[in-house]
Amino acid sequence: MKKIILTTLAAGVLSLGLAGQSAIAGNNVISVDKNFASPIISLSGYNKVYIQDLDLSHTKIISPPWIEKDSFHWKVKEGNRTHLKERFKKAVAKGLTENNGRYEIVEKEGKGVLIVDVEIISFMPYALKEDKDARTKGSGEFHLSVHLRDGKSRSLIHIFEGTVAIGDDYQPNTEMARAQSAKELFNDWGQSLRKKLDAAN
Repeated sequence: MKKIILTTLAAGVLSLGLAGQSAIAGNNVISVDKNFASPIISLSGYNKVYIQDLDLSHTKIISPPWIEKDSFHWKVKEGNRTHLKERFKKAVAKGLTENNGRYEIVEKEGKGVLIVDVEIISFMPYALKEDKDARTKGSGEFHLSVHLRDGKSRSLIHIFEGTVAIGDDYQPNTEMARAQSAKELFNDWGQSLRKKLDAAN
């Protein structure tokens, strides 16, 4: 009999300058640590976006509170990190540009360019990696930091730090399901940023 792991996700978000949510994290927010929009520089005037490589250099994988730490073991292959970075760039870019979007994805900083810099601080899966019988509502949670900067001056426009859910449907506890949930989340981020840019322009 398959186990079903239930999680209650609280989505209370602070209102600090950008309609009560991060410019990129969208509706997947569980909790907010920082959410600051510059009172001087807005998102208006940007029609080009430079998506930096997803920063996984200090990412920690932590056990959920319902699993004993002594029994929690989770190793990540370097190839999986590379694939996650690739999915991030492609999915955020797709969210920004699909359906005749008017934002150009560029490969360097410069005038009129918005820099998107995302770091995943930690990943908390909802089940043990080896528990193939588990079904979870989403695959886990990312604790992340997002910086949006001006491409010429590198001045900070928006900073968000908080926890977001990776998926919201019940799914098998497999590598493929986790990868698909992350891809959908990244695409949602691109769409969320696009809406904020549309509103500002």
